[in-house]
Amino acid sequence: MRNWFLLAATCSLSACASSPRSISSPPFEVARLPFHVDTARSERVAPGVTHEFLYTSEGPWAIHLLDVQPNSCIDFRAVKAHRTAAGREPTTLLLEGLDESVRIVGGVNSDYFSLATGVPQTAHVENGRVITGPSPRSVFAFDSAGKPFIGELRTPGTVRAAGVSHPLIGWNRIRENGLSVIDRAWGAATDSGSGRIEVALDGSRVLSIDTLPAGLSIPPSGAVLVAGRNASPALRNAVAALRIGDSVTFTHAFQPMAPKEATGGWQVMLRDGVVTSEADSGATNGPVRHPRTAAAIFPDGRVMFLVVDGRQKPYSDGMTLREVARVFQSLGARDAINLDGGGSSTFVLRGTDGVMRIQNRPSDKVERPVSNVMAVVNRC
Repeated sequence: MRNWFLLAATCSLSACASSPRSISSPPFEVARLPFHVDTARSERVAPGVTHEFLYTSEGPWAIHLLDVQPNSCIDFRAVKAHRTAAGREPTTLLLEGLDESVRIVGGVNSDYFSLATGVPQTAHVENGRVITGPSPRSVFAFDSAGKPFIGELRTPGTVRAAGVSHPLIGWNRIRENGLSVIDRAWGAATDSGSGRIEVALDGSRVLSIDTLPAGLSIPPSGAVLVAGRNASPALRNAVAALRIGDSVTFTHAFQPMAPKEATGGWQVMLRDGVVTSEADSGATNGPVRHPRTAAAIFPDGRVMFLVVDGRQKPYSDGMTLREVARVFQSLGARDAINLDGGGSSTFVLRGTDGVMRIQNRPSDKVERPVSNVMAVVNRC
């Protein structure tokens, strides 16, 4: 009776209405999981891509996994709402908005974001285009060869003005303790903020210098150089001394890897197969059960996404980060990162009829508009 109830409940927001695909036992050993599994279903949704659904009354937990084996057909795409730093859209709409050159397999919501603006908390890079730059939080990224990465990104660079070089520490993310550069991939204008000195650049020439708290328009063929409010007096004075027509050049690059696709997250909860102390961070986050969206990398390059429903007892309670980390650890993952969670947690697959459908049961009861998603696509 329990299995029938769970299947009916899951279908309320899932692809059960679409044409069936091959369903079999999960390819991994369920016995390896750190809890008893009451229900397990497996569905091959694309070459090398399998959707697993697990249910255990021990949580209770309803868990969706998307297991992606590396192959020449499968690729990953980061997708930002409105294709600018600000803005939010539902996960299904973001996936449907991908270009027609690829077939979308599915995807999950990604980074934490400002509910007011939709700006993600850390880097968002799509097809090499940097929409938002990194912050001290970690990212889930892929390089141009499709190799996955979990960790912190940096964008060190140099600004040269009036014959003097200065360190550049922010790219499409204002860093208040130094110099940042904001280009048109961010949007039409910088964010408002008091105490900053902003210099509009058309190519390498100064167009204007602004100290007002309102944001400054970003030239279509240029950028805005920003001296943060907490930058050193010497640095702020050097920027304030610039004049219209002066030449300003800058360089920047990513370290320790150059992402082709990247979205952010918060805690890296598994590193080299070991659960980290970050799994317990955030007094109301890590140690508390919530709906979760997470991603993991396996030693063979395999990638797995996890979405666990929460805040819906007796159906599913959600997980602490340590509980999520142990699921990945038991399945043999090397590294794992928490993406976002709560009412944002959404797992979408494309049915055989081409329609995008939510597989899980979002805790808001409706699909929440989010900042960005990570999509799995079939290029073949």
